[in-house]
Amino acid sequence: MTVLKFSQADTLRCRFGTSPLWETMSAVRVLNQHQRRPLYSPWVAGKKELAAELDLSLLRAVQPRSGFTPDFLTPPPRASRAKFATEIARVRSTPLDRVRAELIRSRDEQNNPAGPEIDRMLEDPAGTRDRMADQIEQAWETLIRPDWPMISRVLDDDIAHRGQQLTAGGLAKLFDDLHPTVIWEDGRLIASNYRAADAELTGQGLLLVPGVFAWPFLVMVVAPSYQPTLVYPARGAARLWSDVPAPPDPLATLLGRTRATLLVALDPPATTSALAAQYGLALATVAEHLAALHGAGLATRRRTGHQVHYRRTEVGQAVVDAAIG
Repeated sequence: MTVLKFSQADTLRCRFGTSPLWETMSAVRVLNQHQRRPLYSPWVAGKKELAAELDLSLLRAVQPRSGFTPDFLTPPPRASRAKFATEIARVRSTPLDRVRAELIRSRDEQNNPAGPEIDRMLEDPAGTRDRMADQIEQAWETLIRPDWPMISRVLDDDIAHRGQQLTAGGLAKLFDDLHPTVIWEDGRLIASNYRAADAELTGQGLLLVPGVFAWPFLVMVVAPSYQPTLVYPARGAARLWSDVPAPPDPLATLLGRTRATLLVALDPPATTSALAAQYGLALATVAEHLAALHGAGLATRRRTGHQVHYRRTEVGQAVVDAAIG
């Protein structure tokens, strides 16, 4: 568990931002680990031939399945709508001592299997930094830039929704619906799945960055050299590449295909009527399955006005992750 402690100044300086650089690096991670991210299978399949022509070897080495990816490759955006050219220029100008320190951390945390390759990178930090920036730029031009208008609409819609939450109920309402692993309590943001040291924000506030390729994870940046940042899955990202996310076969075997489909579909949170319309099911059928998921502790429900939204619990997410294998 990691706790971010807010001062009064921090609560007034929370803001949102979008980052094509973050989207690009997250998309590269999806390519490298798509077996565990079935949501993106249609996107991966569609980009397979283009991706095969790219050299992403250096980026792959510092994106282990678990562990630390160097923050200098994704510095938090300074503008609310950052431009890729500005962001990649920041990567290329990263101080070499920071490049070296973050590469060492990526090598050493959780015994990164690419350790020998990172050792070779450390022999020439300046050249490594430039080659990594080149690989990111090629990934942006090939994989993300053609789809950026569609991606940015999803990000803008998410920010508009979050802004309404912030206006209606402050940080408590915003964080209550941001991600199932975070809660807001007494001026503190508690991230249950993180194992980093607790941190006190020092008046900079928190930058919130929605990500189309972030699902289902939460990423936190709290290193002293960077603006404190939280990257979270954007609402609607689960349906950007596929209107009907298919449940993993093991999950369908365990729960039944309809119930498994609804559990997978609860990202972002959804109402009974919305799910019924999306999947062409009777309201009573959806209500019955959601009640069963709720009763099993796999989904939770919360009333907002006249609507009840269902969302996956941490247990539900763990079941989905386990089915993915």
